Amino acid sequence: MNIADLARVRDEDLAGDPVGQPSGAGARALMESIMAEEPPPARRPAGLTLRRGLGLGALAAGLAAALIVAVPIVGPVTEYANAAVSVKSGADFIDVVINDPEAEAEAFTEAFRAVGLDAEVKKVPVDPHHAGELIGPATPGEFPPGAGVTISYSGDCASAWCGKITMPVRYTGKIIFGIGRPAEPGERYARSVQLIPMPPPGTPDAFEGNQGYDGYHRPVSEVRAEMERRGMRISYVLAWFQPDGSGNGYRVDAARIKDDWLIESGRQVASDAVELTVAAPAEVPADSVPRAELPLPRGWWED
Repeated sequence: MNIADLARVRDEDLAGDPVGQPSGAGARALMESIMAEEPPPARRPAGLTLRRGLGLGALAAGLAAALIVAVPIVGPVTEYANAAVSVKSGADFIDVVINDPEAEAEAFTEAFRAVGLDAEVKKVPVDPHHAGELIGPATPGEFPPGAGVTISYSGDCASAWCGKITMPVRYTGKIIFGIGRPAEPGERYARSVQLIPMPPPGTPDAFEGNQGYDGYHRPVSEVRAEMERRGMRISYVLAWFQPDGSGNGYRVDAARIKDDWLIESGRQVASDAVELTVAAPAEVPADSVPRAELPLPRGWWED
């Protein structure tokens, strides 16, 4: 899997994880730890595909008001509205306005299905600042070769989030959307929050109250001390990067990480937990460090 695919929709380890959110079968990159969220895949690979400097947090689509979903529409133009959402379908898109982000998930599902989408909507845990936003979509179905889901954003939106989600005409599988709800203390986020590097102004994670940290390329010992001071539980991803910025990595036990290795990125994955991606030194051969014997967290789109 190429990290470039993340921009087309992917989320933990890319479902909520170290990096990104995936889309399509087999796409499950670091949605949640290296800089990710975004949309998830049907299956999760054991390893993680990364790219230096990519703010994956921006991949998790957030919606509290309006978006356009470009999908194949068959039949006449239709409109549907309930207390939660208004939907209008055209020749090649669906225009959606969220009226009540706190409405029951069934109300959103009802609206999407009314215009022909095999859609399911779930309430999923997020940082309180992302409550009411759209997470995903997850697309467990099969895409035509070379196809996927792409997300574009509108910067001059009067609502909390506006943009377009485009899907290939031949995709006919289920689409799973998440609507963010405030996570319980310690509950894992469906969409992680970028801490390292500091989120740039204007990006989804650059909200008031996000205590990002200038820990990029600082020693593990220094960043670990700061995260522990904040009361955070810490997990690690060890990654090997290429000159072009691409790379691969996987979770390792804390004992495998040396104090003088450098931090590549960090994402908050719960109110009390952070995942740090560490750049492996040149003298450490790729895949030579044992993987952590930990189960992958469940994806938000999974039952």
